[in-house]
Amino acid sequence: MAEPSTLQKKAEIFTELDIYPLLKNFPQAEKYALSQEIKQSCYRLVRAAVMANNLKVVKKRLEWLDEADAEKTYLLVTLKIARTQKYITQKKLLELQGKLEEVGRIIGGLQKYFANLQPPRT
Repeated sequence: MAEPSTLQKKAEIFTELDIYPLLKNFPQAEKYALSQEIKQSCYRLVRAAVMANNLKVVKKRLEWLDEADAEKTYLLVTLKIARTQKYITQKKLLELQGKLEEVGRIIGGLQKYFANLQPPRT
């Protein structure tokens, strides 16, 4: 098994230290709706990071990095919905957006790196 990547570590920490405590404050009615959706999206982000880190085929790595990027964007959308519904504060939303932007920069850097490893198309 490969060492966890920076992306994987950031995604795990984000899920454990930021999202789980946040979701405890959501209303009970959202337990199986928005909070579940946010949690599942975090899991998919971590999974995509693990897959991108452990696969050897560059094309597959890029596909999983695309998946991670899409999941990050989806998380931003669901967190904005949580803000609109007043489940989280504007300050907390900005903090989470900042952390997801950092994850996005890591994903973008990895995408550029692996795209440069691919042989040029003819």
